Amino acid sequence: MSFLSTSLYYICFASVILIYGIGTNNVIEFDATKVKNITFCTKILISILISSMLSWFVTKGILVPLKIAELFPLVSFLIFILINAFLEALVRLTSGKSATEFVFSYLVIILSVSESTSFVNTVTISFSCILSVLLLLPFINAFKRSNYKSDTEKYFCRLFLYIAIIILIISVFDVLWFNPGVIK
Repeated sequence: MSFLSTSLYYICFASVILIYGIGTNNVIEFDATKVKNITFCTKILISILISSMLSWFVTKGILVPLKIAELFPLVSFLIFILINAFLEALVRLTSGKSATEFVFSYLVIILSVSESTSFVNTVTISFSCILSVLLLLPFINAFKRSNYKSDTEKYFCRLFLYIAIIILIISVFDVLWFNPGVIK
């Protein structure tokens, strides 16, 4: 896949939240003030990109030649913990605030390393996953503002229906009747 097609695929058609479900709980609980916190966003971006790069190099250079590639989630976990702890300490020393986030970042790293074929592809997938979350946040926040007074159970039912509608809108171009090979 080329750079553009990989980016579009992981931003729109295979969105991390909509298709894989990674970060769904974070988006529901996510506050718009966290996006405005530049240190939080920068720390997540840097930790995901550096961890996925190093994980890809270790997997491709060490684990695959030794035929123990099944251990790449463990190696990715250890690399991510080291980088995340270093960046968290740096953020706490400079700003005095906590910028912790674990599950979303780790799962994006696992996704990008497992589905990539090259180093550039790994970086592209990681960055596209982050961008897909950032592009979906305004829609989720608009939904949350319009339904903030409703019952909790009804709110979550409506939210998941809303997410399902977004999935259908994005994937409507891939339906069977638009395929020119069907009508013959």
